[in-house]
This record gives sequence, structure tokens and C-alpha cells, in this order.
Amino acid sequence: MRDLQLEINFAKHGNRFRDALNRGEFVLLIENASPGRDNDPAASAERLAALESAVLGIEGVNAALAITDRYHNLDVWRAAEYASALSPENRDRHVIYLSGRDTTPEEVHNLATIAANAGNCNIVPVTGSAVPGDTVRDCRRRTFTESVEILRMLGNGTGDVGFFTGATVNPFQYTPYTLMGQYFKLVKKINSGASFIVTQAGWDMLKLQSLRWYFIGRSLFYPMIARLVLLTPDKVERILAGEYPGINISSDFRKILEKELHYSVNQFEAAQLRRLELQAAGCRLLGYSGIQLAGAELPGRAKIAAERIAGALREFTSFEQWIEEYNSYLAQTEMAPYDSSFYLYDCMLRRPYPEKGMPEPHDIGESKISGGEKFGFLLRRFLFAHADRQRAANGRLLKKLLAGCRTCARCRLPLTQFVCTENCPKRLSNGPCGGVRPRGECELGGGECVHSRIVRMAHWSGTLQKLEDIFPGSGREGI
Repeated sequence: MRDLQLEINFAKHGNRFRDALNRGEFVLLIENASPGRDNDPAASAERLAALESAVLGIEGVNAALAITDRYHNLDVWRAAEYASALSPENRDRHVIYLSGRDTTPEEVHNLATIAANAGNCNIVPVTGSAVPGDTVRDCRRRTFTESVEILRMLGNGTGDVGFFTGATVNPFQYTPYTLMGQYFKLVKKINSGASFIVTQAGWDMLKLQSLRWYFIGRSLFYPMIARLVLLTPDKVERILAGEYPGINISSDFRKILEKELHYSVNQFEAAQLRRLELQAAGCRLLGYSGIQLAGAELPGRAKIAAERIAGALREFTSFEQWIEEYNSYLAQTEMAPYDSSFYLYDCMLRRPYPEKGMPEPHDIGESKISGGEKFGFLLRRFLFAHADRQRAANGRLLKKLLAGCRTCARCRLPLTQFVCTENCPKRLSNGPCGGVRPRGECELGGGECVHSRIVRMAHWSGTLQKLEDIFPGSGREGI
């Protein structure tokens, strides 16, 4: 992807969101989706102003907005456009997302310029997810500008000038290959300029702690924000139906939610708020810098949720106090989606931080590579060892036959374990998206995620740790 220099000038003011993270102040981001284009812009701006006023008026916790971009809906105003309706004097407190779905690098540049000119300096790039009804063929026809490449374009702001950028990760993965694929890509994002981290939504606190411990063990100290969901009956039904890529639940938790759907309205909401309180307090005690809350888009609902979160932060002042209540509330509910799920560390949720040095992470086990895969890898390595330094057309037929390659402007096989990343429906080259399923299947079906396979091959070939240092870029013409 060619470099795009942003010729922009931010007003000389501070960045209160960045400053709060740097001070170690726990932040609460209330998530708000940009509205559909069929909505009246003036009415949408009024609703956003009302939500902003309510959120900034919350006491007891540092609250602001996170405006998502093309999440679960495509025909919407872009977040950078929508965020221009925020009050100018408070735009440095909020976070906006920038989706790479159906967005060319030139459009990324334009949206970034809109955000910069409006003073919206906190940006979280995402590749973009599939939406209900998408097929592999649909995604192949679309443009996905990868989050790693967007971060490299935007650069990392320093001082009072430039963007303060974040990175997303899905820590709720349950095989060694899917989990390490997420971690390696996250490190790439950090190396591409991201200064804070936002997790995918989930309920497994063990996985949130594992992510923290992994970064502590790597001496990578970045603010982490956990995305939580205040559930409604509609959201529960859609999650149970698998309509939110990357959000997965265990069979035990599914039974709890199905039971709660039969509660009265007040009982259902009380159960969700108590679960939210425990998650939020647990995140702070595990060292998270804040939470991003979905499901509280209305001013009244946001205020209630924030008050309950602030109360929980006051209620639980020690890890021991919190874990006793958390275990009692869950009643030994298993949050892993299937038996023999992989966790990187032992003794999780017994203490908030590693004591007397970091525990050794679990070995990810023997390489799960078939004889046929080994032979194919060795053959491709012999034939295509220098393919990234040759014309892409060289040996195209052999590449198609042996690696399933698709026509692209630049071959990257030696950089991707001789697995063609153009076979990813989104054509991602730097690692898996957040929608990959816990066992490593592509979110759109059709078998194993391309990047799960790459991690498996790298493990077998002894080059696993190098994955986070390789930036293959895109093989598409003009990018």
C-alpha cells in the first residue's frame, strides 16, 4: 500500500482522552453507532448532541463517546462525518472509529482529513466486519483496507499534533493458533503506531487477564480498554443467532441468557446491570484502563449504566473482594465455548498481577500439520522461495496449482508461509480479522481461517515469532 501523507493541522489544544489514559484514570466510553443515511442529518445531530451532553455530565467516572463506523450496517454516515456534530470544545475527549470496509486508501485519507479538520484526533482503525447475509463471494468483491495499513498511513501522533490511534484485538480465541494470530497482529498494530488497545466484546474474564499478562510478559505497557455489552433481549437473540462476528458465548452462558429472556423486563435489566458492574470492576482490578460500553446509546440508559459502573468501582476496592463476589454470581459458569479450550497461563483469576516474575506461558503443543501439508510447504518453498522479488506473473500457473493463488500485482508467498492470503475473503495479509471463530474457522464459513493456517505452518517451520515482524502489504493493483 503506498504511503499517504496527511497534510493537516490540528488546533493547538490538549487531548483529554490521551491525558486521562496517561494519568491512569479509568475511562468509560459509551458506544454510539453512526446513523443510517436515511436519517435526517439535523435530527441525527440533535440526538448525538443530547447523548454527548448526558455522557459528559456523568459524575463519578471519566465518560466520553466512542462512535463506531459501519458496524453491522453499511448504509450509514461515516463516523468521521457524524462526529463533526460533536461540540467543538470537547472533541478531544471522544474516540471515533474508521472502518476499512468498502473504503479505499484514498477514502481513508479523505475521512482522516475530515476528522482532523474537525479536531477529532482519537481514532481506532478497524478492517471492517462481515454483515448478516454476506457470503465469501460478496466479500471478495469488496474493498477491505486493513487496519494495520490504515495505522501505517495515519501515523502516531506525538505531543499536541497528530492522531492518537488505537488498535482492536479479539482475545476470545480458544486454540493456540487463533489466539497467537490475534496477539501477533496486535503487536504489528502497536509497531504501526497504535498507542492504546480496545478488545472485542466478550464475557470470559480469563481471556481479558491473559491478554494483560501476555503484554506484561513482553514488557509492552499500553492502555487497554475492554469492550463490554449491556444486553437487551434483542441483542441476546441476535448474539445467540450468531449475527455478531467475533462475539461468542459458551453453552453454559447461553443457558443463562436463555433463562433470563423469560424474566420480566425489570428483572432482565437488573441481571444485565449486575453482570456489567462485576465485569467493569473486574476490568479495573485486572489493570485495564477503561471500558467501552455498547448497548447504552440512549441518554437515560447511558446515565443509568454509568452510575452503576461508578458504584461498582467504589464497591470493589480489592481483587479478593471482587473475585469472591464474581465467583458467587457466576456459580461456576464455564465461559469457554468448548471443552479443552486453550488458555495461555495457569492460575488465572487467582491474583490480579503476576507475582515473583511472570509465569511461563503454556507451550502451544505439537505442530498440527499433516504429511501432505508438510510436503506441500517444502515444495512451495523450493519453487517460490524468491517469489516476492520477482514479477508476480512468474510461475503463475504453478502458484495457482500448488498454492491456490489468485491473480495479484505482487506475490507475497515467502512472507506468508507460502500460503496465499488472497484466499482470505477480505484479502487480509497481516493477520486474522476479529471475526474469526474460536476454533479457527473463517467467520464466513468455508473452513479454516487462512491466518490460522499460517500460524500453524510457522509453528511447524520454527518461525512463529517472526510473524509479528513481517508486513506483507497488499497484493492488489494500485495499493
